[in-house]
Amino acid sequence: MSGKILSNQSLSRPSRTASAHHPRTKSPPLKRAVAGVTLGNLVEWFDFALYSSLATVMGKVFFPDSDATTQLLAAYATFAAGFLIRPLGSLVFGPIGDRYGRRTALSLSIALMAVATFAIALIPSYAAIGIAAPILLILMRLLQGLSTGGEYGGSCTFIAEHSPDARRGFFTSWLEFGNISGFLLGALVVNAFTFVLGEETMQAGAWRIPFVIGGLLGLIALYLRRRLDETPVFEAMRESGERLAKHDKLGFVRMLASEWPQLLKCAGLVAVFNMTYYVVLGYIPGYLVNVLGRDAASSNAMAMVATLFMLALIPLSGWLSDRVGRKTLIMTGCLLIIALAFPAFHLLASSTLAVVLVALIALVVAQLCFEGAMPATLTSLFRAPVRYSGLAISYNISVSLFGGTAPLINTWLIEISGNPMIPAWYLITGAVIGLVALYFTQDSTGKPLPN
Repeated sequence: MSGKILSNQSLSRPSRTASAHHPRTKSPPLKRAVAGVTLGNLVEWFDFALYSSLATVMGKVFFPDSDATTQLLAAYATFAAGFLIRPLGSLVFGPIGDRYGRRTALSLSIALMAVATFAIALIPSYAAIGIAAPILLILMRLLQGLSTGGEYGGSCTFIAEHSPDARRGFFTSWLEFGNISGFLLGALVVNAFTFVLGEETMQAGAWRIPFVIGGLLGLIALYLRRRLDETPVFEAMRESGERLAKHDKLGFVRMLASEWPQLLKCAGLVAVFNMTYYVVLGYIPGYLVNVLGRDAASSNAMAMVATLFMLALIPLSGWLSDRVGRKTLIMTGCLLIIALAFPAFHLLASSTLAVVLVALIALVVAQLCFEGAMPATLTSLFRAPVRYSGLAISYNISVSLFGGTAPLINTWLIEISGNPMIPAWYLITGAVIGLVALYFTQDSTGKPLPN
């Protein structure tokens, strides 16, 4: 009850800093903010997605002495390592964003991602340097995870603080457009190189080329971000001398003490948001191949069609969230998951590709409810001086526990239980967590950000 009261009070206060920048929301800074952060986010997630798309190849290159299942588990575990380190990244970049500027933190995060991605391209194989190879790979994945730990909270905050209250859902939904585009382009690049060069050539060393491309794109994204204007909300805080608590030993503890209800609600909403995403678009393509025995080409093609379908409708979902209400849209997504999870996974086992695609699209429709409404909802939970840190910390802890580990957890549970319906249970669990968090969250549609 106390958490709900705190949220209601914080969201109902008039926001001087948010209101002050409304005259600027139709000016070029808003368009540059949305375009610059979206493009930078696209590159960030393009880099992060390359490893996921190359998991099978990387397993053979860096874990060659294992059977196919163990190689896949090792590759997924290394992928998950990048997520497990993300909370530490939020502790690094969050305070920087709240104290020194949203743009500064976002520029540092993309620079770190570019360096780590370049480095992965240079790591010798297990055959060349033995156990040092997977160790170096894990270290670079940890640096990538550290980078992404400051990415989502900062990008979401940056766009939200530039956006008008009445259209915040629409503008922040472009952040999700950048995320999905990055993953899509990463998969497209990997598939194109694999198709042209062949799997043997990719495993022999051509897998390094996409990582070089990703590193170069990271440098371009860094240039774009350095040219953006700082958010009006942060400028107003800086002018008034308002900032996050100093970086003493109690700074983080103070934030937890004052914001813990918001942190818990944010983590719960993020759980359903990311558990659904990483199962539907991150895990199901491999599930079709490794569990149901489908060929990789058709499975990847269907996943690509589902991703394109989602990508095309994300801005519409954001627009809809500003019309019907973000809370209503998120609740609809949770209920759709509960209703569709088991039927969809039964249909995935169909011998008809069209039926499999329909099952995928049904789950994507549920995910679309989150894509348009969630970014603005999460941003509105926190006051301006702790917005970057609060969102980054709760988001990344939740993603590390429930989202990025989804392929590993589902693969392991199916392996030990033999039950192919495990992912359906996983989705339903996430939806229930989301509904509980949503119950304690006030709808912020059309309201100013709390100051």
